Amino acid sequence: MTREKFIKDVVLGWIKCDLIRMIESIKPDKSKVGNINFPIALCILSNIEYLGGFLLGEDKEFTDNVREYIKLCFNSPEEYPVDILRDLIRNGLAHDYFPRGAVSRNGKHPAIYRGKSYSLVLDAETLANDFINSLNIFIEKLDDKKYEKRMNEALNKIEKFTKKHKGFIDNLENQPYDDGQATPSSGPSGCFGP
Repeated sequence: MTREKFIKDVVLGWIKCDLIRMIESIKPDKSKVGNINFPIALCILSNIEYLGGFLLGEDKEFTDNVREYIKLCFNSPEEYPVDILRDLIRNGLAHDYFPRGAVSRNGKHPAIYRGKSYSLVLDAETLANDFINSLNIFIEKLDDKKYEKRMNEALNKIEKFTKKHKGFIDNLENQPYDDGQATPSSGPSGCFGP
């Protein structure tokens, strides 16, 4: 996958457009449940971790990837302490589906604050807006050599797992018109060919 295609399809397409659609389709409403606070926060933190590896030229770990991304691409990086994002928000959501604090969608700064009922609150709406605004900076900072190195690392990992699960994949049934309602998204071209 070329750098240009990665930016167009993955960064500005799937990552940015999916996130915008999520936050615009489900507006926060305090009288209802299902405000997607947790999914927005977890999705963005996963995206930041993923894109940070491209800035580093390799996938290190959550802390290194996220620190690099926030430092280089966010306008107010001091609002996002990486250890707090990792320990209290991401790990809580990813492993327990409960942040070790709370997640709101008020759209105010600072992004992490003390709430009336919670000692720590991450505002997912603010995080979403800051992340969306950071994507153009990410594109400017994305180095060709680091991109190539990280993409090759990703392709090798995909190939390894595809080979590991080849028997399962080969035995899958076809679904006629599988792209009739929504075109499937996929990884870099060539990863899951027929």
